Amino acid sequence: MSWRHSLIPRPLLHRLFPLLSPSSSDTPSASFYRLYQFFVIDWTVQFRNELEYFWTRSQPDWALSALPDPYPNNKPKTGSATDTDEALQYAIMAGLCYIMEKAYNRLIMRGLPRDAPPIVDDFEELQARPKHPENVPAWAEAVVPLSEVMDVPDSEGSVPTDEDVDEDFLRFGVRVATPHWVFV
Repeated sequence: MSWRHSLIPRPLLHRLFPLLSPSSSDTPSASFYRLYQFFVIDWTVQFRNELEYFWTRSQPDWALSALPDPYPNNKPKTGSATDTDEALQYAIMAGLCYIMEKAYNRLIMRGLPRDAPPIVDDFEELQARPKHPENVPAWAEAVVPLSEVMDVPDSEGSVPTDEDVDEDFLRFGVRVATPHWVFV
């Protein structure tokens, strides 16, 4: 089993009859949670790999705007949540959506769509295609900033200086250094 697959065992029917089960067990939510984990532990290489992995999935359910709300039923009331950890996680996930939008739209505006082949023979044809920018999901736009700004240190325990703080996270009350979101 690779690290891209869930540790939750598949249903018995799918294990007995693998041809009946879907071929890919990965989901946008699972990829997003991996991205969140790599960001929090400050594993830069895997963070960028996961960001690129999400980008290469061009099916409609992998659109950034279609990313499901991580807290669909019991939303932490960010800013007044009793569980500070959940509120911080929700704020970081909202900030990650803005980072993803910035990273993906950078490529789209340069003429590289999400469904581009791995090896490009005719870059002019790709640039001539209509550009469809990615949008942040509605749930991420609705996240309220934390009641007090919280610092997220890097892997060495250092808190970012004021000039290193990322604006996309600061809008949600999270002080963290700008992640390395540029790929390709």
